[in-house]
Formats: sequence, C-alpha cells, structure tokens
Amino acid sequence: MNAQYSPKQFFRKVSNKLLIDYFKIKDIDFDLDLDSIYDHEVDLIFEAFLKLDDLTRHRIESDFQRINALATDGGIIALTDEAKEFDNANFVEQIAEIYGLHNKAMWAFLDSPEYWQGASIFFQTANIPSSYWRKIKNLPAFDKPFEEIDIELLAQTIGEYFFIKEGRGKRCKIEYYKRGELDYFCAFPEDFAKTEVEWVQDGLQDLPHTMAFEIIFVYCERLATLDVYAKNNARNVPKLQQLFVQNILKSKLKNFTPFVEDKVYDLEPLVTADFNFVIPENTDIFNVQILKVHATSCIDPKSHIAIIECPDKNKNAIHERLAELNLSNRYTSEVTLKVSFFPKPNRAHQTRTFTLSMPDKCNLGNFGDELLIREMLTASGIEPQPVNMSLPCV
Repeated sequence: MNAQYSPKQFFRKVSNKLLIDYFKIKDIDFDLDLDSIYDHEVDLIFEAFLKLDDLTRHRIESDFQRINALATDGGIIALTDEAKEFDNANFVEQIAEIYGLHNKAMWAFLDSPEYWQGASIFFQTANIPSSYWRKIKNLPAFDKPFEEIDIELLAQTIGEYFFIKEGRGKRCKIEYYKRGELDYFCAFPEDFAKTEVEWVQDGLQDLPHTMAFEIIFVYCERLATLDVYAKNNARNVPKLQQLFVQNILKSKLKNFTPFVEDKVYDLEPLVTADFNFVIPENTDIFNVQILKVHATSCIDPKSHIAIIECPDKNKNAIHERLAELNLSNRYTSEVTLKVSFFPKPNRAHQTRTFTLSMPDKCNLGNFGDELLIREMLTASGIEPQPVNMSLPCV
C-alpha cells in the first residue's frame, strides 16, 4: 500500500522529464525551468508549485493523488493487465523499462489515460477485505450472452430500488469489465446530496455535492458464483443479488433469504505427520509451507503456545516439534502458511503468507493469486464449503 500523498514526496519520486511532459500536456505554465535543475530538487519545485493559482494547483493535486494511488506493485500490475486486455504489447514493454513505481504510474497516466479507470477499479477490488464480500453459489448459466441493454437495465433497477426504498440512487451508472473468467459490474448509484465547507478564493462557502456510492458484482460463470461488495449496505445485498440474477442471468431467486457462510476451519489435519497439501494441476503454486502453529488449551482458552520453526531447512520441522512437545488437552487454533509461486514478470510478490484461525478467520481475499490459494486449500480439504442459504433460481 502506498504512503499518503503529499506534494513534496511526489516531486521527490517523479523525474523532472515526466513532470515536464505532464505540464506540457496539461498546458500549464510552470514558473521553473525543470531542464535546468537536477531531478528531485524538491524545495525548488515545491516553491514553483505554490506560486500557481488555486484552481490550477487543485487540479494538479487531483491528478497527482490518482497517480500516487496506483504507484504500487499492485497498481502497476493492474495497469499492465489492462494494457494486455487491449493487446498493447508495446505498453507492457515500455512500462517495464521505466525505473521507479511513481515514474511508471506517471508515464501510464500520460501515455494511456484510457487504461486508468479499469486499472483503478481492479486495484481497488483486489484490496477490499474478504469480510466485505457476500457470495451466493449454484447460480444458473447464461441462457444467452448478456448485452449492453442488460447492463443498462440492471443499473436502472438498482437506481429505482434505492430511490423508492431510501430516497437516493435515482441515477445509476454501471462500468463493466471482463478479466479472465470473471465478469465485473461496478455500479455507482447517486447518493444523498450533502453540503461541505470549502475554500473559494479567500472565503469559505457551503457548497452542495451529489456523490455516488459503490456496489461491485463479480460473477464467475464456470463456478456459478456471484460476489457482491456493498459497503454499509449489507441489508440490501439479498435484493442486489436478486436484481443481478434477474437482469443478467434472466432468472429469478425464489425469495430474498440472505446467504450465510457457515464456515469452520478444521486445522488439526494440517499438523498431522502424514498431511500433504494438494496443489491442483496447471496452477502457479509450487510449494506450501507451515511457518507457525498456535495450540490453545482446551481447559483455559486464554492459554496459548506458539510453535515456530524454519521449514526451509526441514519441511517437517513443525510436525516434529509438535511430536516432541506432545501437547495433550490442546487444539490447533491458528496456523500460518507460506505459499510460493512460480515467478512471473507481472506478479508483484512471489510468495504469500497468510493465517487461518479457528473458527472461521482467513485473511485471504477472493481474487487473483489469493483465489488460487483458496482453490489449493479446497483441494487439500482445508477450505470449508459454505452453506448456501439462498434458495435456488427458477
């Protein structure tokens, strides 16, 4: 995750050449010859920045904050993946040759602004905590491929639902994206109007704003699943599920009983001496290791023992240590695992460390490499299959 934006930090991380390109493209008269100074002479650049009029400076800051948000490993991967969707191999090659995450993000912002919206949405989606998503399973396949009119109807019905129920959302826009086998529908219904105090020239004014709130649907046809993200709108998720199925899949849910995940991790098999992880074929995972185990007393739940060993020297180190300790009247309450992937040019991290905790905690997300890990856990009999309380479609 990137650091909070500040102009000085931004100027320190972006080359003068790219700043020159930015000011030229935006037609901004910057009162400093950036060609005549060294890169990252922050104080001089910042002084010239402060001399700009308020409106120009605020517009620049808005752009720079957007660039700063994607100036991370994950952000650059999102931009690269977006370019690949358009078969732009030249973009992929060029961004790989640029040094520095902020320079990469700035170059992409200037060179290919058409990729920015999609990349931003995928980057945001990948970083939403798994606890914020609600899933339903066993959905029907498409009777026929959905069309643009179906997306427009979904947007219209979402807007009508929120407007009648809550007095907001009369207007709604959906951005659709396809990534691999996942279909993303990002809805932006109109939120309640609000007034905020803002500086306008030399005075404060109360200015009205009409914002949008966000709902994200992620549909997987192969797995027949739908994930819904609707922060602060959990009570509306069952209706949103129904509207999606009705407009996109051309089916109906029998009623609005919400989905409930009845998940309980059974971690004991992990610490048995003969346990082996099952890595599905054609996956990028090549190794899974146990780094740490927490054993909790059956008598006093506040009593824990942490067993930490180095699996690189001995893959059975944890199991052998547990056998030596012979911990009776204790159960495995938490396990920390490390998954290693085959190297890929566009993969931010070659390993992923995560924790499974009793009864139902897992700090993995549901997209990208984390989805591959969940598939491995399912194949290994560790990931419990949730109970789908939503009634079938008709």
